[in-house]
Amino acid sequence: MKETILLVDDELAYLDLLKSILNQEGYSNVITESNPLNVKGLLKTQKIDLILLDIYMPQMSGLQLLEQITPEYPNIPVIVVTAVDDKDIALEAIKFGAYEFIIKPPDTDRLLLTIRRAIGYKLLERERDVLRGDAPVTTVDENKFSNIITDSDAMRKVFNLVEIFAPTNETILIVGETGTGKDLIAKKIHDLSPRKNKPYVAVNLASISHSLFESELFGNLKGSFTGSTNDKIGYFEAANGGSIFLDEIGELPKELQGKLLRAIQYNEIFKIGSSNPVKLDIRIIAATNRDLVDAVNKGNFRADLYYRLNRGHISLPPLRKRGNDVILLSNNLIKVANKTYNKNVLGLTREAIAQLRNYPFPGNVRELENIIFNSVVQSEDNQRLAMVEIPRVTEIVENELKKSEILVSLEEAEKKHIINVMGILNNNVRKAASILGVSERTLQRRLKKIRED
Repeated sequence: MKETILLVDDELAYLDLLKSILNQEGYSNVITESNPLNVKGLLKTQKIDLILLDIYMPQMSGLQLLEQITPEYPNIPVIVVTAVDDKDIALEAIKFGAYEFIIKPPDTDRLLLTIRRAIGYKLLERERDVLRGDAPVTTVDENKFSNIITDSDAMRKVFNLVEIFAPTNETILIVGETGTGKDLIAKKIHDLSPRKNKPYVAVNLASISHSLFESELFGNLKGSFTGSTNDKIGYFEAANGGSIFLDEIGELPKELQGKLLRAIQYNEIFKIGSSNPVKLDIRIIAATNRDLVDAVNKGNFRADLYYRLNRGHISLPPLRKRGNDVILLSNNLIKVANKTYNKNVLGLTREAIAQLRNYPFPGNVRELENIIFNSVVQSEDNQRLAMVEIPRVTEIVENELKKSEILVSLEEAEKKHIINVMGILNNNVRKAASILGVSERTLQRRLKKIRED
């Protein structure tokens, strides 16, 4: 793991022991410091992701150091470790900004769990900053995402979060409507992670019979139930060393949610018919199109499992919120369909572009693919694509989509109108400004604000 952990303690033997434990757990960048007076200098020259800090040291107390560094480095989690179980000191440490307070010598499992949570907390803070716009979005290496076609700032924010989370070992929850590409993002997280050369197992939980859930996920021993004629390796064991993608996690039965939580927390599973745990090294990525918070509130999904899965959160925008992407994707899909059906359709007509821009796409990219492929099959070669009839969604879905589009602020409606006009005019600012009845300078200013939003 690439996170850099700073250990501050005046006991050299304890520092060596703790560093050895962390190294064995995969934390290769561990810095030790026995003099707290040197810590501020280290923070200025090193990129530190986490600090484990002793309280009682002769040169300066851990509380004094904590009070000094927290205002200047608020995003570095500090775990305070001390041999004295003193609630007053614990409260004082928390008041000065400590992430957690644990007693020395700490239980190794608890310490490692606290470290993982603290690092995950830092990542979530970074995620919130990116989404709020409080921190600049880093430059995304477009080559890493070359198989995902987009010119959308919303998708660039998604790519940025993928690059933040991929190198970590945190569980990730991807949310988004059906057809938004949650499976592509999950695979990209794996491909950009240190596990990229290890197994990647994708499981659609909605397709598994409830009676077979536990056997499919965790495996079983021969004879453990009627029909089990052989030992079976489950999806989790098949993904050992790599990543497992649990699509439609909201479909997981309540009786299995506790077992999944245990598997995540303790990195082990129990096969059906066995009392011996199977140890695993696995990265879990989950996805859903359901509102899990609502499911938690209704008692259908365990809150502790939701929080454990949601250590890293990526929300995918629907296609109707991705601006000109619908046209970029359509042109690419026409090329793919031409190869598939040995056709030579040349592109989109103006009428087809207008149709695509005005359709809400409740099925998102997956629905767009079906529409384009069906249209290409029915079109003549060497002609531009004049869209066949777009399949109508049910009245309920269509009405809800219309409501969501209409019930927006005036600012949002203006923003959408500007984006549509710019798209139709191929980003010609002069023509767009004339149609919108504003000066080019005013339009440029509004376009800049839209990009920043």
